Parts: sequence; structure tokens; C-alpha cells
Amino acid sequence: MLIYIVFLMIFVGVTAALYQVYEIHYNINVGNDKKLSKADKSHLQALSDQAKTATQTHARPDFDQAAANALSPNLDRDIALKAFAEEEKGVYAIPLLRRKARLCFNGDSSANVNSVKVRHLLFWKTTLPRTNIRAALITLVILNCFLVQLLAAMSVYTLGYPVSTPWLAWLNDPMAVMLLIYAFIFASLLITKFDRYMHDLYQLGKLFKKKAV
Repeated sequence: MLIYIVFLMIFVGVTAALYQVYEIHYNINVGNDKKLSKADKSHLQALSDQAKTATQTHARPDFDQAAANALSPNLDRDIALKAFAEEEKGVYAIPLLRRKARLCFNGDSSANVNSVKVRHLLFWKTTLPRTNIRAALITLVILNCFLVQLLAAMSVYTLGYPVSTPWLAWLNDPMAVMLLIYAFIFASLLITKFDRYMHDLYQLGKLFKKKAV
């Protein structure tokens, strides 16, 4: 009975790995704003509307005050306006809302990209990243999915043709294969979260750099 449960879990693992590939592409292309809190979604809509009005009428006070309240008093208002005036909100506005709590400004303004730091942990700060590693991380998720499918196929293959090579003998144990499959799934989950985090910071680096230029 246990062996049937193990193979069922392997099948579920394969399905989960395929879904992870779908999810990371969905989050990139469609569902980026779904990772915002309700409050930030409200700020996104309000600031976007006010940025549009400010751009059209050149009336900035309302937007500047709303940006200071929703983001940070030290955030340069021109940067905030550029972020929320962008037609595609996933480019700058959503990353800014999502990572605002991690941004630290050296001095009274964030107009200089070098004055902006990111607090990753309590005592660990860095500058905003300048290299986009998204392609590499997506490749890792796809590779993990391929390995999960390969392991699942081997779990069936070894039922009729056991592996005799000593260092691959663990492939004959469906339980070991199942555990490794879920290790890859967990790794892909962490990679997906890391990808979203690093890409947000990369986009913010582009935003602040454009203002500095």
C-alpha cells in the first residue's frame, strides 16, 4: 500500500513542478500585482490616478503628499512620479510599493542612486543591484522541473530494470526518489521568491539610475 502512496506523491510532485514553471511565467507577464497587500493595491490605484493628473495638469501638491504618506518622506518626488506615471505598473510602481520598507536613504533625498541602500537583513545593507539575474533563475526553475520529470520516469523504469551502478542504487528506492523530487520543488519555490525579490530591486535600480542621469 505504501508504494502506491509514494508513486501518487511522485505524480503530484511532477504536477507541482510543471505548475511552478507556469506560475513563474504567469507572475512575470500577468499576475505581478497579485503579490501586493490590499493596502498597497489601494495605494497603487490612488497614486497612479494622481500621477496621471499631476502629469496632465502639472499640479503636484496632492501627488507629492500622497507619495510621502504611502512611500517615504525621503523618497524623491520626481522618482515617485516617474514610477506611477509609467503606463505599465509592473515596471516601477509595483516593485516600489512592494519593497518600500527595505529602502534606506542616506541623506535627505533619494535623487542620487548611490544614496539608496537596501536592507536585506537587520545588519545587512547593499546598493541596488545593477545586473538582471532573472533569466538565470528562470532557467534554474525549468532545469529543476526537468530533473523532477527525469526522476519520476526513473522511478517507474527501475521497477523493471533496477540500476546496478552502486552510486546510483538509490534510484531503485521510490521513497528516496520522491524525497529528492520534493527537494527540487522546494528549491524552485525558494528560487521563485528570490527571483521576484531581486527583480524588484533591479527595477528600482533602473528607476533611481534614470533619475540620476
